[in-house]
Amino acid sequence: LSSSSRCLSSSLVQTRHFFSRKMHALSTAAGAAVVASTAYNAVAVVEPLPPPAVANREKIRLRSRRRTYMHLTGIAFMVIALICMTVSIFQHVVHLAPTKIQAGGAALVLPYNFVVALGGEDGYARVSFTTKAPAECTVSFGNDAAHLVGKVSLSWGGDVASYACQDTDPSWLWPFAWSKCGPIGYHSGYVNVVKIGPLQVNQFAYYQVRCGSDGTSSVQRFFMPAATVPAAGDKPVTLALIGDVGQTIHSNLTYHRVAAMKPHAIIDAGDLSYADCWQPRWDSYANMVEHLSQTTPWHSVPGNHEIEGVEDCGYAMMGGEFVPYKVRRARAMPFVESGSSDPLYYSFDVGGVHFVMLSSYSDYSPLSAQHAWLRRDLSRVNHTRTPFIVAVTHAPWYQTNIMHQGEGDAMKASMEGVLLEYGVHLVVSGHVHAYERVHAVSSGAVLNQKCGIQYVVVGDGGNREGVYPFPSADTAPEWSAYREAAYGHGSLKVFNSTHAQFQWHRGADAATATPADESWLVNNQVHDRHHPEARRSSLCHHV
Repeated sequence: LSSSSRCLSSSLVQTRHFFSRKMHALSTAAGAAVVASTAYNAVAVVEPLPPPAVANREKIRLRSRRRTYMHLTGIAFMVIALICMTVSIFQHVVHLAPTKIQAGGAALVLPYNFVVALGGEDGYARVSFTTKAPAECTVSFGNDAAHLVGKVSLSWGGDVASYACQDTDPSWLWPFAWSKCGPIGYHSGYVNVVKIGPLQVNQFAYYQVRCGSDGTSSVQRFFMPAATVPAAGDKPVTLALIGDVGQTIHSNLTYHRVAAMKPHAIIDAGDLSYADCWQPRWDSYANMVEHLSQTTPWHSVPGNHEIEGVEDCGYAMMGGEFVPYKVRRARAMPFVESGSSDPLYYSFDVGGVHFVMLSSYSDYSPLSAQHAWLRRDLSRVNHTRTPFIVAVTHAPWYQTNIMHQGEGDAMKASMEGVLLEYGVHLVVSGHVHAYERVHAVSSGAVLNQKCGIQYVVVGDGGNREGVYPFPSADTAPEWSAYREAAYGHGSLKVFNSTHAQFQWHRGADAATATPADESWLVNNQVHDRHHPEARRSSLCHHV
C-alpha cells in the first residue's frame, strides 16, 4: 500500500519536527537549571537563589516532561498510521471510478454547467451541459423566449460523454489531503452536446434543457452572431481574446471585464482551468465561468495545461491525453463542419473573420493531418464573406519574454509559410503570461512590402503562476511593437470588410479606461498606434 507508506512517512516527519522543537526547548531549559545550580556553588550569592535541592527537582521535572512528549510522539504516530492505513485500504477496496451513477431524484438529472459554441453553419449553435446521471434530455430553442418552437432530443447513448479517474497512488500531504481524483475517486458527470438551429442571426437566441421529468433548466439567452461582416450602419462585431486565465482573483476580474464588453464570441488561446490533473478544479472552473459560457459562444484551443496525460498526472486517465478537455469543451467545437477529424483543431466564421484554431500539442509537421487540414481549410476561405483571417495557437511563434523561448519555433517553421501564402492577418497566442504585440513579419523580418502577419500574445489572463517579466527594453528586436508584463485581455472589433481594430486592455486599469495598446487592421495596411510611421501590409492572398 504505497499511499499508506507515503502518508506514514510524511506524518512521521511532521510529528518528529513538532516534538523535536518542544524537546529542544526543554533541553535548553534544563541546561539553564544546571547553570543556575553550578553558579550557586561557585560564586557569592548577591540575591537569593533557589537551593541545590530545588534545582535538582526542576531537572527531574523537565526530564519527566521530555519522556511524556516522547510517549505522546509515539501515540500520535500510531494514531496517524492507523488512519492512513484505513483510508488506503478503503481506497483500494471501494470502486473509485464508477461508470454509471444510480439515478434517483431531480438533482441527478438537473442540467448545469452550460457552454455555448457556434455550430459551424449560419444560424446554428451547440449547447453543452452536464447531468450527474444519464438522462433523456430535450433542448428547446428559438428566437422568442415565450415560444421555443425548435426541439432536439438527446437520449442516453447519443452525443454524451464522461470520464473518471482513480488515483491508485495519491500524493498525500500531511495530514489528510485529498488525492488528485478527490477523496474517493472522481467522475465528471455526463456531458451532453446538442446542435440547435436554424436560428435567426444578429438576434438573441433562447434555449431551455429538460432532462427526464424533473430536471428542467431556466431559459438561457445568447446573441447569435452572423458569420459575415456587419452591415452598413450596424454596430461592430466585438470578439474577446483571452488566454491562460485560470481561477484566481485576477482571473475573475478578466472574466467580468470580458462580460462587460458584451462580446459576440470569446476566443480562448488555451490553458483554461489550470486543473493540472486535480479533477475537481474542472468543476470549480465551470462554475466560475458559467455566467459567460452559457450566454456567449466560447471557442478555444488546447494549451499545455489541458494535456493531463499519465506523465503529468501520475495516474491513468481513461483514453489518454486531453480527456477532460475533450469531454468538457472540444467536443462542442465545430470540427466536423470544418472538415477536421480531430476536435483539437478546427475553424469557424464569425463577424467577417475566419478563425483557424490550431493545436500546438498535436502533430503539426508538414506531413501531418493537421498540416494537410490547414492548407485545405485556408484554400476554401471566401474572402468576400470573411475578409479577415485570424489563426489561434497556444504557444506563440514570436515573443521576447524570458519564459517559454523557442517553444513555438518548430510549429512556426512548419506552418508560417502556409499562413503567409493564404493571407492570414493576425495570429493570437497565449502560454506566455504577459502581453506583447509584434509588427507584421515574415520569417522574423519586419516587412514594408505587401506580405506579413501581425502577432499578439494574450496569455495574461490572470492564472496562478503570475506575470512573466520581460528583459530590458534595449534588448527588444525590431519586430516587437509593444510589450508589458501585466494582466489583461484583448479584443478585436470588426467594423466592415476593410477595417478591424485590435485593442489590449490592462487589467489594473478602470473598465472605462482607454486601451493600453491598439492596432488597426486595414486590408492592405496595418496602422500601428505606437509606431504611426509603420504602414505594413498584412494581406498576402494566394492567387
